[in-house]
Amino acid sequence: KYPGGTPVLHLLNYKGPAVITVGVEEPVTAIARLLAERHIGAVPVVDAAGHLAGMVSERSIVDALAHHGAQIEGLTARDIMTREVPTATRSEDIHSVARKMTRRHSRHMPVLDGSGHLVGLVSIGDIVRMRLEEAESLAREMRAYVMQEGGHASVPPQPFAS
Repeated sequence: KYPGGTPVLHLLNYKGPAVITVGVEEPVTAIARLLAERHIGAVPVVDAAGHLAGMVSERSIVDALAHHGAQIEGLTARDIMTREVPTATRSEDIHSVARKMTRRHSRHMPVLDGSGHLVGLVSIGDIVRMRLEEAESLAREMRAYVMQEGGHASVPPQPFAS
C-alpha cells in the first residue's frame, strides 16, 4: 500500500495527535498519579520550548523508588527521566520504528517534527494493534478473492482417490 512500508504518520492519524506530556519540574508523585489515572505506561518530558527532554516510564518510577525510597517525594521528572530517548519522524516506516523499539527495549517512542518538537507518541501496543488490523484486512481480501465467481474456490472440490 505504501512504498517502503507504512509511515508513522498513518498511525498517528489513526490514533490521533494528542500527547500527554509533563514538564521537567513535574513531581514524580504527580507523574505516577497521571500514569495510573490515564492508564498509560510512559510520558514524554518537554522543556519550556516544547522540545523533548526525556521520558518517564513506570520503570523509571520503580527504579527511583528502589534507589531513593520515601525521598522519591522530593524528586522531579528531571531527576528520573531517561535522557537518551530513541525518536521517530512522521515519515519513518513503522517496521523501522518497531525494530528501534525492540533494540532499545522501549515500549514508547516519541515522534518529532523537523524542528525537534514533539508531534506524537507511538507505543508498541499501537503498532501491534495496527499490524493485527492489517492482517485481518488482508485475510478478508484473500477470502473474498478466493470465493469470488470464477475464483479458485468456485471449482468444486474433488474427492481423494483411495
